[in-house]
Amino acid sequence: MPRGTSVRHPLAGLTRDFHRIGPLDGPLAPWMCAELDQHAAQVCDGIAASGGETTARTLGTYLHGFLDGCLERGWDSEAVEYDWETLRILAICRLAKERGFVR
Repeated sequence: MPRGTSVRHPLAGLTRDFHRIGPLDGPLAPWMCAELDQHAAQVCDGIAASGGETTARTLGTYLHGFLDGCLERGWDSEAVEYDWETLRILAICRLAKERGFVR
C-alpha cells in the first residue's frame, strides 16, 4: 500500500467490502470488463477535468462525492444487482487495486 494510505482509507474499506460481491480478482465476463473499463475511464477523465491526477487521494475524494450523490438520490445498493451505481463503485475499486492504492 502506498505511503500515506491508511487501511481506514475509504478506498481500502470499500474495496474489501465490494470484493465480496464483485469480481475484482480473476477473470471477468466480457460485458462486465467493458462496463468497468468505461466507468474507470470516465472516473479518470472526471478527475483530470478538475485539474488533478488519479491518486489515492483524488480517487477517494471522487468516491466520497459519488457516494454522497447516490445517498442523496436515495440509491439502495441492495435494490438491483449490478446497477449503474454498483458498476461505477466496482470500477473505482478495481482502479484502486490496479493502481496499487489498495491491496
